[in-house]
Amino acid sequence: MAIRLPKPHVIFAILLSAILLLVIHFSYREDFEEVWSSLPAKGRQYLGLGSDSGSNEKNLGDAVFVPGEVKKPNNEISDLSPVKGGEAGGPELPAYCDYCGPGDLLCKRYGEANLARSRAYEGANARLRRVLRKARSGQPIKIGIIGGSVSMGHGVEYFQNWHKFYHDWWKETFPNTEITLVNGAVPASESDYFETCYLEHIDPDVDIVVVEMAINDRRFEWLAEAYEYLIRELLVLPNKPAIINLQVMALVFPQITMGGDLELAVAMYYDTPVVNVRNLLLPHILRSNSGAMDDYWFSRLPNGSVDLRHMSAAGHKIMADLIISMSERVYCEERRKIWMESKGISDPFGTGYVPPEDGTLPGNEVLEEIPRLTLFSKYDHDTVVPPTHPTCLSLKSAKHPLVPLQADGWEHWIYKNNAEKPYLRATKPGSRISFSVKVGVIGRVRLTYLRSFSFGLGSVWCWIDEDHAGGRRLDGWWNVEHMNTGANSVVAKDVPAGDHTLRCELLKETLDPNGGTEFRIIAVDAI
Repeated sequence: MAIRLPKPHVIFAILLSAILLLVIHFSYREDFEEVWSSLPAKGRQYLGLGSDSGSNEKNLGDAVFVPGEVKKPNNEISDLSPVKGGEAGGPELPAYCDYCGPGDLLCKRYGEANLARSRAYEGANARLRRVLRKARSGQPIKIGIIGGSVSMGHGVEYFQNWHKFYHDWWKETFPNTEITLVNGAVPASESDYFETCYLEHIDPDVDIVVVEMAINDRRFEWLAEAYEYLIRELLVLPNKPAIINLQVMALVFPQITMGGDLELAVAMYYDTPVVNVRNLLLPHILRSNSGAMDDYWFSRLPNGSVDLRHMSAAGHKIMADLIISMSERVYCEERRKIWMESKGISDPFGTGYVPPEDGTLPGNEVLEEIPRLTLFSKYDHDTVVPPTHPTCLSLKSAKHPLVPLQADGWEHWIYKNNAEKPYLRATKPGSRISFSVKVGVIGRVRLTYLRSFSFGLGSVWCWIDEDHAGGRRLDGWWNVEHMNTGANSVVAKDVPAGDHTLRCELLKETLDPNGGTEFRIIAVDAI
């Protein structure tokens, strides 16, 4: 039986199709291998969530790839080349404004689902939109950072710190605007310190404040309340700054959950966005049975072991990428809104929105409003929580340094020659120290001091003026392992407004199981 061969033009068409498929295949492979080969070997493990179809195939768009070392400026990360308007003559926008389109390189890197997980709360972003407009008009912008040792850069070089990348993004997005960044991070400090001492570390004329306190604050309601007062105080600063909460993770503590989880409710109450690194990374870390992911995302201790408290350079990079991605989304939305306003077709809630006349739903008058009650208040119809104007004297501040009136047996001491950790320190029971303090209308006086499980810390008795009997014992030792941090304690309440003297004496009695009596003072505050 004769075999019929395809006609020559059919054979040619088949060969041409095969060649095209090979070109497409190897073009994709080259692009994939370029991305893959740029990653450190221990970060190349597939971390994806799988495709939406349920397949186990490892797709580039579905995976979280560990970012490689960045050697170029952020315009490689966030494509700023313009996108022309559509047929309707829309605005010309940066390429990344086509969210998860070809120009959105951050979405290519992490995937749409993972970026969505990182935005724990977005909100209306009215304040950030206003600041972005201000920057676009060429007016100077000042960014303040409030955080702990992560934002201070523990374990990384300055050029690897997350806020360096974020600062660069602002400068590249607004090249004709002066962008200043003030890093007010203080290692081993909680929100109850910043609640009164934040202005010792950032400037009052900030336009944006990034708050990174989620792992410094323990999961206690009183710390969430301190965080709330910090937020309220920041919101009333002269420029009415936008607040962005950047929450990282630490896996060294007895629980994964930390203070940031309680503070999420506070952040939502004040409509301040929350970018959460743990939401994205932890599910992938938990899928790994080895320590490779720990070693990649966290820094190392001097002894070579993994430091599960502080993010590595890769961890800082993902922090920066996530807050940049959130900022890009808001900026793109605001650019579109500006264009719509120029055409007379825009309002803050979307085209056509009209608040009901009965007042059951809000209009734009609430967008930057600060609630009259705190989230920890009991509801009523009349109470207005007044703005607080705290006084802070701190060893960590050049503006209002803590200087004792008298000191017998106390010394100015720096921990391991680390200038970031100064203390007033005493070791001999009976040592006394006093401070002049100006008390405000609330009448509360507090002392900030170091607490630790392992440093052999003792206790002091502190009182106001001559009221020794009405004083309070403060203990430096606590039964919390792996947490050496500054903590505030109330010495006295209902103190009359005006000038007073705070006095403290080191006690023989101590909670330290080994009998340690050392005590370290950091700050004094009153409100």
